[in-house]
Amino acid sequence: MSPNRLSEQSETGGKRGPYKAGLERQKQILVEARNLLIEEGYHNFSIRKVAKRVGISAGNLQHHFATRDELVAAMLDHVISVYLLRLEELKKEASSPKECLQNVIEFVTRDLQTRETTIFFPEIWSLSNHDDHINKLMEHMYEVYRKVYQDISLQMNPDLTVEQGRLIALFISATIEGHTMFIGYQKSDAYACEPVIKMIVNMAVQIIESGDVPLVSG
Repeated sequence: MSPNRLSEQSETGGKRGPYKAGLERQKQILVEARNLLIEEGYHNFSIRKVAKRVGISAGNLQHHFATRDELVAAMLDHVISVYLLRLEELKKEASSPKECLQNVIEFVTRDLQTRETTIFFPEIWSLSNHDDHINKLMEHMYEVYRKVYQDISLQMNPDLTVEQGRLIALFISATIEGHTMFIGYQKSDAYACEPVIKMIVNMAVQIIESGDVPLVSG
């Protein structure tokens, strides 16, 4: 999801800055942290540089997010919360689990074509390759996200086991995100987004309805 599509937070949310001004500052920090990652890459991502973009000192920023890991954790939590809010809307709008699956796949795949998403997620992946803590945060974010596909799969085919549903979710997520570098923003095969969506939907539906999902051995 485009990192600048920020959802409104409750004025009582968050561990720090319980008042409105503090929450507004937190949102500003998160926006600039994303912008820094998108514009300058993970090699240049630091609390000092984020603070400079916000126009505050590093010490003031650390009043809200004490460490870089805490800032990245908040950034990822915010990204997944925005996704989940939209996916929940799509679930409510759908007349069946199958339609819900199609709507979710369409939304997530088309979102790959935004500039922010095309750049943001590969940068986060790169950052996680060099930082075990951030890698764990990424794994948690994707676990929450894939649960959406898992739940839809089990609704479409109650005969599936939870593990089969989890594998289907992993497969769908990997299939979609694997296209980022090919059909993303200004990529050479961006024109193929809609046909790709149809193929992913057809493939996912066939796997779920057939129940032909290998079990993990060992």
